[in-house]
Amino acid sequence: MDTQLLGNISENILGLFPIVKKKFFTYGPLDFPLHLSPNNFQVLMLLREVRSSTVSDLSKQLNVSRPNMTPLLDKLVEHGLADRQSCDSDRRVVNVAITQEGDAFCEQVFHNFSNKIQERLVYLPEEDLLHLSETLNELKHILLKIDNSAT
Repeated sequence: MDTQLLGNISENILGLFPIVKKKFFTYGPLDFPLHLSPNNFQVLMLLREVRSSTVSDLSKQLNVSRPNMTPLLDKLVEHGLADRQSCDSDRRVVNVAITQEGDAFCEQVFHNFSNKIQERLVYLPEEDLLHLSETLNELKHILLKIDNSAT
C-alpha cells in the first residue's frame, strides 16, 4: 500500500472537517431548540441510529465518560426525546431509547440544517453543484466500504 497516498488522503479528510464546519455549521441558538447543545444532539443522533442502547455502550461509541453522559441524557429525557429503562436482568444496567418526539425533533433539526446548507450552496454555479453532488455521492459510496471492525 502506498503510504504517501494514504497520508495525502488522511490529510485531505482531516482538512475537510474544519472547512465544512466553518461553511455550514456555525451553530446559533435557533439551530438546537430546547436549549440543547451540539453534544446533546450527537447523543440523540446516535440513539436515532441504534434506537436503543445501554449508557455504557453510548459512552464508548461517543468517547464520552459515563459521568459526562448523565447530564447529556438527563436533558434528552427531560424534554421527552429519550427514555431511560432499567434492565430486568441486571439492575446496574440502564438502557436508553429514542422516543417518537426524539425522532420528530431530529427531523426538524435536519430540515433546518438542510435549509441552511442549501442557502449557502445556491450561490454556486450549476456546473459546480453537479460536480459537488457527484463527488459527494462517490465519496459516500467509497467510505461505506471501509470496514469498521478495524477501529
